Amino acid sequence: MQCARPVLRIERSPPAAVTDEVVRSRAYQLYEARGGEPGADLDDWLRAEPELREPANGTDKQSA
Repeated sequence: MQCARPVLRIERSPPAAVTDEVVRSRAYQLYEARGGEPGADLDDWLRAEPELREPANGTDKQSA
């Protein structure tokens, strides 16, 4: 006769909201990584935002 195993439930808190300040900081890191050349601030923001807002997919993303 087999005993029923207890169900292990893991409660996860909702992910913290990614603020504009966090996106700004990541965009600045990208700016510095590409040599600090001006003129691509929107590109940096648009790259940083999904990196931070999309849930991690379990793979390591290369950071700049």
